[in-house]
Formats: sequence, C-alpha cells, structure tokens
Amino acid sequence: MKWNTQGAKWQTSRKGTTRAHYYYFITQHGTGSQKWAVGYYGFGRQIVMQSAGTFATAKEARAYCEQYDATREIIVGTVA
Repeated sequence: MKWNTQGAKWQTSRKGTTRAHYYYFITQHGTGSQKWAVGYYGFGRQIVMQSAGTFATAKEARAYCEQYDATREIIVGTVA
C-alpha cells in the first residue's frame, strides 16, 4: 500500500493501492492529543475505526491499516 505522507495531521493511502476499501486515512484531528486515529472510505463516507484505538506514531497507524487491509476477506460475486 502506498501513502500520501506529506500531510502533517492527515494522510491517505493512494487510491488504487488498497484491496478492501477505496482508501484508508490516518489523522490527528479530533483525537485531542498528538496520537493518530485510523479510518477508511466506505459506504460513501469516511469511517473512523474507533475499535482500533489510537497510535503513538503515524508509522504505527499506517502499519495497522496495511495489516487490516491485507487480512480482509474479499467476496466477489459473479453473474451467471
């Protein structure tokens, strides 16, 4: 997964480099501290993954998203 890492408080995965979601993001906005929260774009909106908790560094947050994406089961339907 490739990341746009220029953002000081907001970073996103590059579209087209993920498996399970359109993109993932990490952010410090709304955490009330210097910690990082993670989320993804799905169902037409950005969803913060509250159950993941927060991370001390951006690198840890990106690694969590990458591990999460790699372990998702992708279900593909076919039309007969």
